[in-house]
Amino acid sequence: MNPQPGCLPFSFGLAFILFCSSIIGCSNQTVDPATDDNSSASQSYSLDFCVVSGNDLNDEDTDMIPFTYEHEGIQIVFCCKPCLPKFKKDPAKYMAIIKEEMEDMAKEPSS
Repeated sequence: MNPQPGCLPFSFGLAFILFCSSIIGCSNQTVDPATDDNSSASQSYSLDFCVVSGNDLNDEDTDMIPFTYEHEGIQIVFCCKPCLPKFKKDPAKYMAIIKEEMEDMAKEPSS
């Protein structure tokens, strides 16, 4: 059985594109706003807990995958993606908590 002319190179090209897009799409690297030229409006987010659930973001004993979301120029890190709808129901409530925590952190002397 002979493949149609031009079918084999097309198949390899399609397979290559799918492979490359899966690698790029599955990357777990996060964009650092300090080094990303396109996100100069983004502010740094330095809380070490999920503002919705209160879970520690640095806890290695959990199976949760942190999720980053940008709201009004601030990248917010949640302990998992299901926290996003809860945040979107009342963003003002959670933004007030974030603002308060970040102000408290700014007041603390750095060591």
